[in-house]
Amino acid sequence: MTRFFLAALGLLMLQACVSVRSSHGYVLEADQKELKAEIGFDTKDSVLAKYGEPSMIGVFDRNAWYYLHSTDQTRAFFKPKTKSRQVIAIHFADDGSVEEFKEFDLADGEDIRLVQRETPTRGRELNFWEQLLGNVGALPASLGEEGPVPGQ
Repeated sequence: MTRFFLAALGLLMLQACVSVRSSHGYVLEADQKELKAEIGFDTKDSVLAKYGEPSMIGVFDRNAWYYLHSTDQTRAFFKPKTKSRQVIAIHFADDGSVEEFKEFDLADGEDIRLVQRETPTRGRELNFWEQLLGNVGALPASLGEEGPVPGQ
């Protein structure tokens, strides 16, 4: 029985060493080799028919469509690492025809460092004891109100 338990425990521990890959975003169909749009020939309708809805549409420019795909890999409890990323940017002219087609990959990306500061708030900071004992002896709001007593 002990051998069985140790073997099962060993198998569970080995599973933590397996790397897990996950894909996100637009995935090509089985018959597609690449995502392409011909400048001046394709339109919004033809791109939509070939590739479906884009992953993102530009917020300030509704004529900019983006198809995104990324592959991440992680092991056990470690932070996932992006192994590949592909961004296809298609810009349309006002008449709906493809005006510009660009491809970007992981090397074109930039690391953005987020600010770790906190926004100060008005009021005072309560320590542990003030939070714990702050309401001791305070009356509930319903007991301090004057008015008709329910049921009378």
